[in-house]
Amino acid sequence: MDWQFDQIQELREDVDLEAKLALGENGKGALPRDFWESYSAMANTQGGYIVLGVKEEKKSGKLVMVGLPNPEQVLKALWDGLNNPQKASANLLSNDDVKVREFEGRKIIQIWVPEASRSQRPVYINGNPMIGTFRRNYEGDYRCPKETVNRMMAEQVEDARDARLLEGYDFNDLDLDAIKAYRNQFQSRQPDHTWNGCEMRDFLRNIGAW
Repeated sequence: MDWQFDQIQELREDVDLEAKLALGENGKGALPRDFWESYSAMANTQGGYIVLGVKEEKKSGKLVMVGLPNPEQVLKALWDGLNNPQKASANLLSNDDVKVREFEGRKIIQIWVPEASRSQRPVYINGNPMIGTFRRNYEGDYRCPKETVNRMMAEQVEDARDARLLEGYDFNDLDLDAIKAYRNQFQSRQPDHTWNGCEMRDFLRNIGAW
């Protein structure tokens, strides 16, 4: 998503948007320390944007464009951290996910953080999943309890099991009643889908189950 200047002023921090001033102590621009908490939180939730060079007004909640005098040094710190496993357990970003935008002479950095897959979660920081795993709730980043982290790790194993091909089974081992029930749900949600007219094996092949 590419916002216009007036659109940014109308936005508010939310579950999928976090604004950070990112000016640093010298005012020239620095990657905020709490950036990594937001990165982990969005990756472990539903993804979202982190915008650097923008601040949130406390009273109104409006976003104010401030700009970064030296976005290059912020980008350097960002990519160094993403490629350091002691800082971030996984780099989910590509070059296309990070953009320097300029509005009326002021530059900001727009970062899209995609949602991590089950096999990538938990995305954690500082080398310790038990204290470095965060999730996003409304406009805040919250440290996950150990039970949540353990569940994410268990889902990694389940994801690997689901992807394993099992030998010695054929079509007769499938639960046809369960498949019919699923097809009924699929058809009720997407009545015009072309797969509704497929034979059973073709339908299962189309959805990746056969």
